[in-house]
Amino acid sequence: MIITPTPEQEQILAAAIEAGLIHGPEEALNIGLETIQARLAIERKSETAEEWIARFHAFVDSHSTSTPILSDEAMSREFIYRERGLVDGSL
Repeated sequence: MIITPTPEQEQILAAAIEAGLIHGPEEALNIGLETIQARLAIERKSETAEEWIARFHAFVDSHSTSTPILSDEAMSREFIYRERGLVDGSL
């Protein structure tokens, strides 16, 4: 395959080489192809809202429902921060 850059593309390549961003046109092409490959991967992974919801419900359903619920005391701010001396809300 032969790729012929436009004059503007040649100027950009020359400026990028001069700035040390790339070593040559082949590297620029590789970077471009990597970008395209990443976009393709994202496109393939995109899912509809319905697919995401179904996946989320499957995740939720995969967890045990027999886990004991914490008491109101255990969920209180005072219980969580008592060892830090923050029971009155001050830092």
